[in-house]
Amino acid sequence: MASHQHRITVRYGETDQMGFAHHANYMLYLEGARTALMAASGMPYGELEARGIGLPVRKANLRYRAPARFEDVLAVGVWIERIGPASITFGYRIDRPADGVHIASATMELASIDLGSGALRALPDDLRASLERTRAAV
Repeated sequence: MASHQHRITVRYGETDQMGFAHHANYMLYLEGARTALMAASGMPYGELEARGIGLPVRKANLRYRAPARFEDVLAVGVWIERIGPASITFGYRIDRPADGVHIASATMELASIDLGSGALRALPDDLRASLERTRAAV
């Protein structure tokens, strides 16, 4: 599947005693790719939050396949898998381009909420249209 590509370099502080990127950091790598995709689609998170719209993670599934190490450059591919009435599901694939190793794959579902009340809310029409255009283009 085609995807929006985001590159990151594993920093020393992100590694554990074994020299691998600590598993918790992968969630940050995914978030970085997702926020880059949202900005590229014309709907940056800051703009949504200023409008009172939040997109918290509702469900995450991450499958580790190979370790990443300090100074590895990783390509994080992200795409929109599903757009629901009040949610968005993103798909991800993390690879190490230097040797073609597939590092991890993931899916993440975000809920659309009203930041004032915390209540679930329908995706606004302009956000839905932006996501549909992005989904078709990626």
